[in-house]
Amino acid sequence: MKLMKTLLASAVALSAMPALAYEAGDIIVKAGLVNVAPKDNSADTSAVTSLVLAKADNSSMEIDSNVQLGITGVYMVTNNFGVEVLAATPFEHTASVKGGDLDGTDLVTVKHLPPTVSAQYYPMDAASKLQPYIGLGLNHTFFFDEKDEAGLGIKGLKPSWGLTYSAGVDYMIDDKWLVNAAVWKMDIDTEVKGSAADGMEVEIDPLVVMVGAGMKF
Repeated sequence: MKLMKTLLASAVALSAMPALAYEAGDIIVKAGLVNVAPKDNSADTSAVTSLVLAKADNSSMEIDSNVQLGITGVYMVTNNFGVEVLAATPFEHTASVKGGDLDGTDLVTVKHLPPTVSAQYYPMDAASKLQPYIGLGLNHTFFFDEKDEAGLGIKGLKPSWGLTYSAGVDYMIDDKWLVNAAVWKMDIDTEVKGSAADGMEVEIDPLVVMVGAGMKF
């Protein structure tokens, strides 16, 4: 009888304990919409002038934004540290002239993928439903399906390696499901291949934002 009372008391105590939000060994998978917004003035005036082989005073290169489906997977090494992998469906961007006589002229359309691996720090206690985090990682961006919109002889863009800084927050709806918002600042620098602007440096350096939901395994 004493043993039975002890077991019952232990069961009650365990049931009263809050479920841990994150702990070592957890795998968290999230999916949602990702917006990649390259920085303004991705190439300088002189570079754009060379590229279009025409007068383009006070111009720069502008790359439009694009939204795709993104997915992240996080493995919790400890209760407070995790490793994240970011992937997505291919992004498509068009580079065009901004300003000058050729304002709005499309130069090249290209698709790219920027797979990213980051180490993350979660400062909150493992029992907290709200889990903000910061991260530092490395992205490898490669470009494909290039289309020379202006017929300038552009053959493509070189792959890029760069650092990535990130921050985000997870909110646990229950012990399995969560909602997420995250932002990454990526260092993506590439070069034009082909045309009169062969070797021209282009700093894309996008701000990447994701809103989605996920599950803890």
